[in-house]
Amino acid sequence: MDGVLVVVGNKVILRSELEENKKQREMDMLGKDPHAIECMVLEQLIIGKLLLHQAEIDSLPVTSEEIEYRIDNNLRYYRSKTGSTEQLEKYLGKSIAVWKEEIRPLMTEELMIQAMRNSILRDVKISPQEVKAFYDSIPMDSLPVIPTEVAVAQLLVIPPVSLESKEFAREQLESVRRRIMRGESFQKLARAYSMDPGSKAQGGLLPEFGRGEMASEFERVAFKLKPDSLSPIFETEFGYHIMRVSKRRGERVVASHILIRAENTNDDITRALYKIDSAYNLLVDNKIQWCDAVKKYATVGDKFVAYDKGSCGYFTDMRSGIQTLQFESLPPDVRKIAEKMKPGEVSSPVLTSTEDGRPVYRLIYVNSIVPPHTANLIQDYSKIQMQADYKKKDETLQKWVKAHRNLNYIRFKGRTYDCENLKSWEHE
Repeated sequence: MDGVLVVVGNKVILRSELEENKKQREMDMLGKDPHAIECMVLEQLIIGKLLLHQAEIDSLPVTSEEIEYRIDNNLRYYRSKTGSTEQLEKYLGKSIAVWKEEIRPLMTEELMIQAMRNSILRDVKISPQEVKAFYDSIPMDSLPVIPTEVAVAQLLVIPPVSLESKEFAREQLESVRRRIMRGESFQKLARAYSMDPGSKAQGGLLPEFGRGEMASEFERVAFKLKPDSLSPIFETEFGYHIMRVSKRRGERVVASHILIRAENTNDDITRALYKIDSAYNLLVDNKIQWCDAVKKYATVGDKFVAYDKGSCGYFTDMRSGIQTLQFESLPPDVRKIAEKMKPGEVSSPVLTSTEDGRPVYRLIYVNSIVPPHTANLIQDYSKIQMQADYKKKDETLQKWVKAHRNLNYIRFKGRTYDCENLKSWEHE
């Protein structure tokens, strides 16, 4: 049962908020003491409410595009941790669509908190001298051992869908629409024909949504359509849709849809294979550099393919942006290929699939492999610099928190937390 755990000024922290954040953090800290994680997460939430309160006072802006980007980014990260969409949904105990709807308000707050934190820390800089001083302050026997690190990239070629396939998909959906108009059940036909895995089992029903939360064309139709009427066929980046709106609550809509996506023909896939084979042959014959091959042959990334041709297709640490990352943090299917390769090698083309089920050809390139070693300023300067920078910013933020927490009403409700880090917080 949900309830208020902590009051921070005019903000509250709910039990559900703590549980959701704790579950996400446990995914990052597998094997750690759950109680210690709970104490840490609760203090972070309290600090967050202080920052949120100040962000609202300062009217810091957050756009819907920023919110959707952050949600999709988090989704990709957690999916890489669990291995697949199915495993992630099993862990969450709900569909991705429902999770996104539930997490959106929290993500909006998180972005406002981040904006306030950035405002506080924007003038904090770290010098090379401070980096060296930070490194020198670490006892030699406390320097971490850095696990195997790699610089690995991929070249992706997604077969384009032919005009004939698009026309066939539209005709399929037109046939379904005619059946609905003749009186057949929208829900039954959605379960039978819709290609949206998030809503198919619910008869096409989507979580309630507002403006800025769905594809622009999808929203345009949803807010124009009268309740209980059936839309014409319309197209978005996901494919062809028909929609029925069941309720409208102000600027919120409850709707169902049926999605039919145009699929690749064998000819589409063969053309993509020829294209990636051309890139592969030039690479193994040393007639083209990796980055040039990516720019010439790779498909541009989209909503379902986190792929940046500008970075030459390298996998990057999602938090630091560094292209050298721990081998174990690579996606499982990429690790399986890369573990058999040597630096400088390019894998043979492999046919796999995107998150939304489209076929895609992939080449893997291993640029470098750094064996396990003790952290040092030569090999690991960027990591040590980040740690020193984090420490300086954390000290700055803690000074801000200390000054502002005494200006706000803070009170724990319902239960006592046996957390050393929370003892200095409770006051009126």
